[in-house]
Amino acid sequence: MDVRLARPTDAPLVLALALDDKAHLVRSNSWPAANPVARSVVRALLPYTLPGRSWLARDGSAAALLEAQPRRYVIGWDVTRLAVHGCPDAVVDGVVAAATAHLRAHGVPRLFARCAPEASDLLKARAFHPLAREYVLARAPMSPERDGELPIDSRYRMPQDAWPLHQLESDVTPPLVRQLEGLTSLDWSRMPRGRSEIVVERDGRVVAWIGWGSAAGRGITHIDLLVHREHAEAAASLVDHVLATAPEGTLFAARVRDYHTEALTILRNAGFEIVGEEVLLVKHGSVELAKVKLWRKVTPAPSVHAFHNQMSRPAARKP
Repeated sequence: MDVRLARPTDAPLVLALALDDKAHLVRSNSWPAANPVARSVVRALLPYTLPGRSWLARDGSAAALLEAQPRRYVIGWDVTRLAVHGCPDAVVDGVVAAATAHLRAHGVPRLFARCAPEASDLLKARAFHPLAREYVLARAPMSPERDGELPIDSRYRMPQDAWPLHQLESDVTPPLVRQLEGLTSLDWSRMPRGRSEIVVERDGRVVAWIGWGSAAGRGITHIDLLVHREHAEAAASLVDHVLATAPEGTLFAARVRDYHTEALTILRNAGFEIVGEEVLLVKHGSVELAKVKLWRKVTPAPSVHAFHNQMSRPAARKP
């Protein structure tokens, strides 16, 4: 089996795998906006111009492409694409091992992947472990059932809310997920243009947050929701407001993890239906320690006890 980093001469194969929807086992959840086919080809032609790497494996008629890129603020990489032609068992081991070895050599301890449940068994057999499930929800255009009046303690989100929002996310995230994904307030420091956000603040803490906006070229308004379990009614009012103020005929979509039970219930009650399901997995890799080379011998400093004994000795008499 031939396993290597993608080269410029591999561009035709990379393009064929990237364009084949049936070949994909893993595909970025922000597909296609953040990871289009063009990025795959450019990464093969000019491997060091974009963040991340691409690996290819070939064994007879079987071929696999694995693309991964670093997370923004976490010491971990995401598999953004895993596409296979032919028998997966013949080539998936090769690209997964190559990616893991590359990350291990660069001090990266974790490799994340998100895929459909039917593809998760293939990754589990390669030492990936399930971390959470994520549901994809959609709401067809319809008239809202409620007027969408905002809570009295709601306001538009400000840059200073990055830390309170990080605290809210930490409160509603299981400790293991929080530790492995390395949640930080830096993830909340970005406020993308064309996106609206409202928070509910009570007793000096943000207890509910909603963000919504349309992705370019998709015609879909995506909703993100976080809520403390004791303030579910506030988040329900936020969802009603977004639905009531949206233009007629708006199609909504959302992604909710299985441990965000309050958010999932609120969206289901607002007319959202589960249309898809994905599994978030993580693969742990032991990190290679850097080798230290001593260029010269260093004489160790004397201990305090040895220094005291030396000073207490009587001075030698001169003859």
